Amino acid sequence: MAVGKILYKSVYWRSLQVILSFFINLFLVRYFQSSISAEFYSFIYVLSLCSSFFTLGLDIGLNFFLASRRLSPRAARRIIISVAVLALLICLPLLAVYFRPESYPDISLGKWLCFAACQIAGVLLTSLSGTIFTAHDQSYVPAQYSFGINLALAALVFSMPLLFGVNGHRLVENLFFLYFGFSLLQGLILFVVAMSRYPDTAAGIPDERERPLTGPAGIRTMLRYSFMAFITNFIFFVGGRLCIYLLPYWVDNDSLGNYIQAYKLVEYLSLLASFLYYPFIALVAGRRHTRTREWLLLFLVRLSNTAVLLFCLLMLIVGRSLLPFVYGYSFHRMYGIFICFIPGLFPVCSSTFFTAYFYGAGRLRYNFVSGCIQLGTVFILFILLTRQWGVYGAAIAFSLAGLVSMAYDCIVFRKESPYRLRELFLARMPDWRMVGIFVRQWRKPA
Repeated sequence: MAVGKILYKSVYWRSLQVILSFFINLFLVRYFQSSISAEFYSFIYVLSLCSSFFTLGLDIGLNFFLASRRLSPRAARRIIISVAVLALLICLPLLAVYFRPESYPDISLGKWLCFAACQIAGVLLTSLSGTIFTAHDQSYVPAQYSFGINLALAALVFSMPLLFGVNGHRLVENLFFLYFGFSLLQGLILFVVAMSRYPDTAAGIPDERERPLTGPAGIRTMLRYSFMAFITNFIFFVGGRLCIYLLPYWVDNDSLGNYIQAYKLVEYLSLLASFLYYPFIALVAGRRHTRTREWLLLFLVRLSNTAVLLFCLLMLIVGRSLLPFVYGYSFHRMYGIFICFIPGLFPVCSSTFFTAYFYGAGRLRYNFVSGCIQLGTVFILFILLTRQWGVYGAAIAFSLAGLVSMAYDCIVFRKESPYRLRELFLARMPDWRMVGIFVRQWRKPA
């Protein structure tokens, strides 16, 4: 299948997946309201921290070694199962110690650990099994399955109040079981589909100059390859969510729930930008003409900034009345918090392409420094601003940290490729014509 067709199908299905995820989130917060949704999503973000750590960079390493035919799907599946089991053996005892009944009054310890096991295993199985599909040029297949599974989840979430009523402890408990159970179900289905669809041999004939990865030495080679990118990505991950991890110790659940939902709007936009993340890394790595890949970076940054600006203008006009109407009255603070996030929206989306460019060009050190700048800045500003302005100060800290990190990206990129500052701003007519060309190319039949 043509590369353009693969990218088009991947973006198409992942976009549908994000839209469906937004509506599932909307159904849940309408039932939970701000206080319980704070418990629910702060718990999910703690579990996502565990899952992100135990990927160990294998989402990158497996992609590379499966695609280069140095690792068989069978060996990859053994690694994936081993990582999931290792994560559970280490994380569950730590989470049992971390558990605070006063922070999760609606969840017992036993249920808390059950939910944690489902989420951690489900996320790891989903993300790492996806590398097997990608190596066979079918990266869109996991998105198709995920969309179908989440569609069933959305239908069940929507119908739950008909069975248990709109309010009540039993409804909340069953929604928790439903959400985390489907997370595990999705991971298991993708793992089984990958196991049945692809043979237990390498996806092709390996390069004779490269030896297949076997035994402990092969595992060490893969981990060494993934380590630097893993550390950098994990620093970015923590830096972007540090406020969510610290806020429960500073604000009440109602304020935390409003902050998390405003942050999730930022997250949805960054997800849309991230659809081009791995393809752009591959494109930069494969391009010998430096000027072409530098032009593409500036082109994507301009498109990203234009899309973010249009979205922000829309939210500024209608957000004050729209957000409480959509999410419920308990989320009346979302609009003010989102306004504080607006400056950070631009670097959140645009920096995705700088990060991908530096990875593809082999400039891993730049990404590492940028991630450390973001993490250090957001921590310092969080302490200074949250004490004074609460969740609004946390949102400002997030935005300023993103701007400082992106400023570093722009400075180091300018040293390699001088450009005018206006080339980072908004899309121009030639850019829109290029978008039209890309869309037509992507939609061509294989």
